[in-house]
Amino acid sequence: MKSKIKKTATTACFALMSIVTFAQLRPTDNLPALPAGVPEQMPPNPGLHRRGIEKGPGLKALTSLSGKVIAYQTNDRYIYNRFTLQNGNQVITVRFPEQLGKQLMSIAAKGKSVTVKGFTDNGPEGINVFQMASLSVDGTQIADTPPSVPVTPVSAPSATFTGKISDFKRDQGGAIRGLSLDNKVEINLPPHAIEQLQSLLKAGDKVTVTGIKDTPPSGVALEAGAPAIIHPETIEINGQTYLLR
Repeated sequence: MKSKIKKTATTACFALMSIVTFAQLRPTDNLPALPAGVPEQMPPNPGLHRRGIEKGPGLKALTSLSGKVIAYQTNDRYIYNRFTLQNGNQVITVRFPEQLGKQLMSIAAKGKSVTVKGFTDNGPEGINVFQMASLSVDGTQIADTPPSVPVTPVSAPSATFTGKISDFKRDQGGAIRGLSLDNKVEINLPPHAIEQLQSLLKAGDKVTVTGIKDTPPSGVALEAGAPAIIHPETIEINGQTYLLR
């Protein structure tokens, strides 16, 4: 009797061990579904971020302004890119793409009554301006369209320019951004060059620069008497030449 009980216990023990082993080796392909309310670990959706769906460029709601053109104005590169508009008792600055300068100044000249469609935006100086999308004058409409790309890109050759420093070109904050020479040549300098060469640059000193002259695209209107703007590659000061690339 004892032998039979012992044999039965041994058989039960082996059966239990088989069940445990089978449970440990069981494949996990068919795991039970998670209870309701428990989030699954899923790879992140590229269209989502922690604050919700990623947003593309915002839509611009266009409004219309009507009035008379007061005057055209240039940017710091002597290119006309905005005009002032007398809208009732308000004077509003209207900014337009540079490549439309010649066309606008010809058709919508000073004193012309125009209607402008656009939206309010921040200007480069941090001042709100009205960005033109289209302009109507005397039954003609001028729209903001991308400039045409030439079939063969224009590549200006590098040249040498020499002159004496007559003044320093400064930004709105008063920081030096370039050199004005006495022969209507303006040298744009990268920030790292100004930082390293500022102590060597003095009014009246002669400098020789190699670089490429800025050539505005077709349609751009330049201020009368605007200097030639040079993007320098090297500059010679007091007999020492420095690479500016």
